Amino acid sequence: MPNCLKKRRLLNEKELSPELCREYGEKFLALGWWEDALEFFRKGDDQEGLAKIKAHCLESGDAYLLGRMKDGDPDLWRRVAGKALELGKINFARRALEMAGDKEKAAALSLEPAGEPTLH
Repeated sequence: MPNCLKKRRLLNEKELSPELCREYGEKFLALGWWEDALEFFRKGDDQEGLAKIKAHCLESGDAYLLGRMKDGDPDLWRRVAGKALELGKINFARRALEMAGDKEKAAALSLEPAGEPTLH
């Protein structure tokens, strides 16, 4: 795996092939380094790799990683918010609801005294 300096050099290369981008993206995925994988998939315009990142965001409720993908689909954001709530990731859920345009729901998101997340 490239160290951080080599990674930066690779990502700044204008002629980095899509195949090499995919290869590095897959290697980072195998390590669970989602942000790094995203950078390479995006550089190589690897739609299959980007779909894997999006699927991970849906499975893990990761609104912040999804935000780096610049996806504006409100339904996707709401699904991520739901998963984040299910997993107890209140800040992630709040962020996803904000990105979905559901400002009131995001503002109302709080913890009940019993510790259960809820939308008022």
